[in-house]
Amino acid sequence: MKPGLHRSRSGSQRVLGSRLSEVDAKQGRNFLTPDIARLARRAVAYREYGAVIDEQRLWENLLSSQPLTFNLFALCQVDEERRHRLFEHLFPGFFLRVEKLAFEHSPGRGDPRYLGDYTAFDLFISGIAPDGRAAFIAIEVKYSEDMRQPGRSGSARYRELTRACALHLDPEAPSLLTGHLAQLTAEHLLAALIREQWGQGAHGLFVTIAPAANREAWYAVELYRSMLDRRPDGVPFVTLALEDVIAAIGAAGDADLAARLHARYTDFSPVHRLIDEWEPFTDD
Repeated sequence: MKPGLHRSRSGSQRVLGSRLSEVDAKQGRNFLTPDIARLARRAVAYREYGAVIDEQRLWENLLSSQPLTFNLFALCQVDEERRHRLFEHLFPGFFLRVEKLAFEHSPGRGDPRYLGDYTAFDLFISGIAPDGRAAFIAIEVKYSEDMRQPGRSGSARYRELTRACALHLDPEAPSLLTGHLAQLTAEHLLAALIREQWGQGAHGLFVTIAPAANREAWYAVELYRSMLDRRPDGVPFVTLALEDVIAAIGAAGDADLAARLHARYTDFSPVHRLIDEWEPFTDD
């Protein structure tokens, strides 16, 4: 594969190793198998109304969390046994049956019953819990990205919801709606509203996945966790290291995909080797 080009806002271009060439991108090379590439293409073609999918990032950007989400979970969308095994490894006893996976999902973009904006989850998994009640897991995936997003402090709806949903020790805390925490707060509130719409007997989890080495993401995660009210009747906030998700894929029976995921996303030995092989004070 050949590296692609970074295009600046001014129109200039430069070669960038984390981008695929246009030819490789069109062939779906940002995905680990042809089947995953096909499923990603289908998800883009039949995306939910208003879904924000940056197709350039999806097809070209090797460091984007959007293709990572498909590489991790797309095959589960069409294989009932695979998804049962994987989610039982990741969330033991949570699902009796997983019925549906939806990428870039929101229950109602712009809907005033929810957040009134376009907040969505990277992946939304729905099914039935062992007690027969509805169950869902809402997932946010990060790879190289941090958690920073535009703040929501100017939204009366958000402040209304931090009070009503009672997820946080201090629902009035300004930091919940700014900087590192704005996205986590928004998605956690959305998960709580989904549970409310489904009925309080429904089971829900809000999950964040990020590589262990993504310090910016984990800083936000730990800061957010410190602000949560840990009452048992809410929507729990769960965090998973990307490395553990990849290990679960292997343990659930797909060692080949797990190896490909590790080589692509969590094996930094080539970078370490390049650093260690540098020779100072050479004539070259």
